[in-house]
Amino acid sequence: MRYTEFNVGDKEYKLRLAANQIVNIEKKIGGNLLNIFMEEDKIPSMEELLMVVHGALQKFHHGITLSDTYDIYDDYVENGGTFEDLIELMLDVLEVAGFFKAEQLEEGKAKLKEAKKK
Repeated sequence: MRYTEFNVGDKEYKLRLAANQIVNIEKKIGGNLLNIFMEEDKIPSMEELLMVVHGALQKFHHGITLSDTYDIYDDYVENGGTFEDLIELMLDVLEVAGFFKAEQLEEGKAKLKEAKKK
């Protein structure tokens, strides 16, 4: 089974968005999950981003709560991770979940980097 690795300090998490988690996230945000990441001139809010991380953790790490996810993010930042890096990682998670192909992912990441320069 495909997944995206998420390393936080000495811990490794496997991230994969299953269909039920995608539907749960879309219910909470009131729309398509891709809108969080693909709307032009919009970056995800912290709440949206961590909601996706939480959903992606559920497949392999049952029982991790949203509060646990906040702690994982705090550890991630403490170990040198950034909000922008996590956005890119979530794009990898979306590719693994079948939202788009790897080639499209690279194209999207290139656009994201270009937008950062502006």
